[in-house]
Amino acid sequence: MESYELKIVNKRLDMATQAFFNANVQAVDNDGKSIYKHFDDFFDYISAINDVRSKYEPNYVPIKKTKKKSKTDALIDRINTYKKKHPKKGAN
Repeated sequence: MESYELKIVNKRLDMATQAFFNANVQAVDNDGKSIYKHFDDFFDYISAINDVRSKYEPNYVPIKKTKKKSKTDALIDRINTYKKKHPKKGAN
């Protein structure tokens, strides 16, 4: 039964993906900007999976959403990693 419901969630994901693209084309606010910035604003796949699995697995630990890093944060991380791997000579 759990696998069937997970299959249904995947079908809902496919339908939501198509609907998202259709809605993104048609749904705009007063300024002409898209209402949905990200797909997760439209359909939360991770929550749907967590709901189904927690119903059937008593010890299920929900999947946590990971927040995307901004481009600036990613760049800072890369710079810090580079600095650790390539320290300046003579700097103690």
